[in-house]
Amino acid sequence: MKVVECVVRERSLCGESPLWDVETQCVYWTDINGFAIRRLCPATGEVKSWKFDAPVTALALTSMDGWLVAAVGGRLLFWTAEGDRRVEFVAVERDWPKHRLNDGAADAAGNFWVGSMRNNVAADGSEMKAEGLTGSLYRVTPDGDVSVRDSEFGIANTVVWSPDGATFYCGCTIRNVIWAYDFVVNGAKSEAQNRRVFVEKLGEGLPDGSAMDEEGFVWNCRWGGGCILRISPAGEVVEKIPMPVSNITNCAFGGADGRTLFVTTASMGAESEKTAGCLFAMQVPVRGTGVEKFRISPEWVARLAGRA
Repeated sequence: MKVVECVVRERSLCGESPLWDVETQCVYWTDINGFAIRRLCPATGEVKSWKFDAPVTALALTSMDGWLVAAVGGRLLFWTAEGDRRVEFVAVERDWPKHRLNDGAADAAGNFWVGSMRNNVAADGSEMKAEGLTGSLYRVTPDGDVSVRDSEFGIANTVVWSPDGATFYCGCTIRNVIWAYDFVVNGAKSEAQNRRVFVEKLGEGLPDGSAMDEEGFVWNCRWGGGCILRISPAGEVVEKIPMPVSNITNCAFGGADGRTLFVTTASMGAESEKTAGCLFAMQVPVRGTGVEKFRISPEWVARLAGRA
C-alpha cells in the first residue's frame, strides 16, 4: 500500500495544476479560488506564495528557463518567480468573466492546450454555481494564435498525452467522462481528432486532473471520490489509491527520480476534513512521462529578456 504524506499543511481553497520543475527541483501548484501560485522546494521545505488578480488555474514550463505560462482568469500570462515578473500574453476565453480557463498543459509541438468552463469563482474567491455545457478546448500557439479545437464542455479537466504522443486525453467533470483523441504533430502544428470515450461513469466521484506515467497509464484524480485511479491504455481501472480527503483535484510526477507523485486537493466543500486543501506526495513504482514546455517565440523571448 502506498504511503500518502501531507507535505504542505497550509490549506488551499482549491489546489490545482501541480508542476514539477526539474531545474529548480521544486513543485509549483495553484490555488484557484485563492488567486495564487504556490511553490514547495522539498530539499529545504520552503513554501512561497504569489497572489494574482483572478483565478490561477493552470501552469506549464516554457522554453525560457525560469518562466512559466499561467492561465489566469480568461487569459495567459508569462510569469517568473524571480522578481515576481508578470507579462501579459494573450486573451484566450473572450467571454471572461462569464467563463474562465481551467486545466491546461503544453504539447510536444510547444503549443498550450487549455479548457474552459462557466466561471464558478466570484470576485472575492467564493464559489458560484456553474451550469451548462458551454466550455471549450483551446489551442494556443507560440505566436499567440487562439483556436477552438472542441466544444460543449461543462468543466474541462485532464490534459495529458500518451508516452508516444499519439493519444490525447481530455474530459468533462460534469459529464463524468474522459475522452481519448488521436493526436497528430506535424512540425509546429498539432491537432486532436477522432474523439471517443476512454472511460465514463466510473462511480468513484468525478474525473478531475490527471498525470501520465511512462507505461501509458492515466492517473486520474477523483473529485468527491477520495482517491486516484490508475487506468490502463485500454480504459481498465487497474488500481485505486485511497486519499485522506474527499476532493482530489490533480497530480504530477516529480522528485529526483520522477517517482514522486504530488497531489493537490481542495478544502472548499470539505472544511471539516483537517487536511483538505493540503499538498500531498507519495512514492510510486513507476516514473511519469515528464511534461512538455510551451515554446516561447523569438519575439516574446526578446520581450521577456528586456531587449524589445
